Amino acid sequence: MNEVEVSVRFVRDFGEWKAGDTTVLKVDDFRRLYAAGVVEPVGFQRFIEEVAKLTYLEMKNTEPQELPDNFYDKVKLIEEVLTARLLSGDVTALDKLKRFKNHVKKLKMTRLEKIFYRALLRPNSLEIENKLTREERELYKKWSLEIQAFLGGVGNE
Repeated sequence: MNEVEVSVRFVRDFGEWKAGDTTVLKVDDFRRLYAAGVVEPVGFQRFIEEVAKLTYLEMKNTEPQELPDNFYDKVKLIEEVLTARLLSGDVTALDKLKRFKNHVKKLKMTRLEKIFYRALLRPNSLEIENKLTREERELYKKWSLEIQAFLGGVGNE
């Protein structure tokens, strides 16, 4: 499993780190320090924009776009950050969160449709599996097996 790492900027001094320093943290460390108001994520707006672009590309192209294994872990983390900002009174967070969730939903729906058809037409293809996240890969493998079993029982010899 590729663990998500988060680029952060320290907003106040913490141990050996000074306000303004940047580093990369594991997700659990990020969550703890973010909740304490010690760090802010760096580049999360860029990821939000990338998801919007990916949604467009996914809808435009017939083949699924290649995504990293931990893509949906990053999505979940961004949703957590936006929700925390919303709860802390950031008035722009609600709009960002709504738009982000909308893009993610469209992306998932489009990819699920493609994955289903790939499982139907090209089951158990490593080429397809390599473009999918680990969650999508599990669905693809399961659907490939179930569709093959179903079609095998209909006289396809």
